Parts: sequence; C-alpha cells; structure tokens
Amino acid sequence: MIRYIIKRLLWMIPIILGVTVIVFLLMTFCPGDPAQIILGSTATQADLEAMRVELGLNQSRLVRLATYMNDVFLHFDLGSSWITKVDIASTIADRMPRTLILAVVTLLIAYGLGIPLGIVAATHQNKWQDHISMILALIGVAIPNFWLALLLIIVFSVNLGWLPAMGVGTGIAGLKYYILPGLSNCAGALANCARQTRSSMLDVIRADYITTARSKGVPERSVIYKHGLKNALIPIITQMGTTFGRLLGGAMIIETIFSLPGMGEFIIDAVNNRDYPVVQGGTIVLAIAFSIAMLIIDLLYAAVDPRIKAQYSAAGKKRKKVKANG
Repeated sequence: MIRYIIKRLLWMIPIILGVTVIVFLLMTFCPGDPAQIILGSTATQADLEAMRVELGLNQSRLVRLATYMNDVFLHFDLGSSWITKVDIASTIADRMPRTLILAVVTLLIAYGLGIPLGIVAATHQNKWQDHISMILALIGVAIPNFWLALLLIIVFSVNLGWLPAMGVGTGIAGLKYYILPGLSNCAGALANCARQTRSSMLDVIRADYITTARSKGVPERSVIYKHGLKNALIPIITQMGTTFGRLLGGAMIIETIFSLPGMGEFIIDAVNNRDYPVVQGGTIVLAIAFSIAMLIIDLLYAAVDPRIKAQYSAAGKKRKKVKANG
C-alpha cells in the first residue's frame, strides 16, 4: 500500500506540470492587454510599453513559461498579483481553507441525504417512494444553484433570521456561515448521488449473495446496509471524487452571492482583470488539491472493498518474493 501511495504521489508531478503549461499558454492567448487594464485608458503608449517590460510581456511565450516554472517549482514562488501587488501564496493560504470547507460541507449534505434517498428508491423500486425520490432528484438537477441560494437567503436569513446571509466567521461558530452556501451548492450533487446510489443498489440487491443472506434469515436492515450498501459504494465513492473536484473550481457563483472570499471569487476576478499570475497560481493549487483528493478516494476503495486491499497486498508480497529469489 505504501508503495502504491508513493507511486500516485510521483504521478502528481507530470499532472501538475501539464496543468501549469496548459493554463499558462491559455492565459497568454486571452484577448486584452494587462498593461492597459492596470494603467487605464488614459495611459500613454510609452507608459504601456514600460509596463509590458516590467511585467515581462515583451518576452516570448516560451521564455516567460520557462521563467515562471523555474520560479514556481524550483523556488516555490507564485509571484505577486499584477493588480493588487499582494503575495499570491499568502492570499491563497488565506482563501483556500474557505473553499475547502465549503466543498466538504456541500459533500456532507449531498451524500448524507443522497445516499439514504437512493437506498429508499432502490428498496422500493417502482413504488411511490421510488417515484418521489427520483422526482426530487430531477428537481435537484434542474434547479439553478444561484436561484436556490437567493431563495434560501430570503427564507432563512431575511424572514426567519436563523442563518447569516453573507460573510465568514471564525472557529466552530463560523461553520454556520457555510450552511446556506452548502445547501445552495449541493442540489445537483445530491441528485446525482441519489440516482447513482439507486442504480448501484439495484445491481447489488439482485446478486446471489444477497438472496442467500435473506434465505438464511439475516434481518433485512443488515442485508441492505451491511452487505448491500458496502458493495455498492465503489461507484458512489468514484462520483464523490469527481464531485469534490468540481466543487473546488466551480463554486465562484455561490461564493459571490454569499460574499465568501474563497478561491472561486479570487480566480474569477483575476480572469476579468487579466491578472495572469493569480489565475496560474490558483489553478496550480486547485490541481494539487484535486490530485490529493483523488488519492484519498483510491485509498477509500481499499477500505470499502477488501478485494482491492488484498490486490495491493498480494502485489507487494510478490515483489518481495521476486527480490528474495533474485
């Protein structure tokens, strides 16, 4: 298992390098002049040229790419924002935890509700429980998250006054600031989770070992949750990993509505301002976070499915045996 983890960590290196190159080149092809945006419309041509030289825009793309990768991967320097002049690494360190908390809260709500909803639908196939569950899932897919966010603000913040409508807090008490954003952001993930759980459970509960367990008198609750759900979790865990990655980079609308200073809002503002270093640095950090999340998902496979863990153990024993014989 340790060898597998090290191998996956090494695979992250070409992935991060590839993301860096692609994002850097895409940003250089974007329309607009960063020097013009920074200095404004009243800047003279001489001022614009001086600013381009200061930013390094007068150099070729390959030279700028080589310089940037040298700074990032050899000196661990993400640079400074062209607009605000603040250090990008420190800004990301301040904003990234908020995006991570929002993504985790969204996952907990979506899968905490979606998995039971899918189980109910599967165990009552073609009955009213199944129909209601799937209707709720379709509604979740169809509802725009920004509309749901505004609705939740009106109900729970304006009318009832139960939860804050915007901003962030500190400590455990600060988690209440993430409840409405998490609920607003989880509709699509909850619906997809319910549908995936229903599909996986339908495949599992028709298996022979489930029929055997029932014939031996095992309680239905144990059949569903102890035997059935554990074997149905593999595709659900896979979907959880991709959903987490999407939440990391796709929460900018929710962060904007709730005035949550996270990575989404940070990167969107940088794109609009042609602040290339911020976009590049933010994307690299998000790519690293997503790669780590997928590694954790792979480790969860082994925890859920003993066959996968046994496969890793058998491969390690085989390598040790070959070395001993050699």
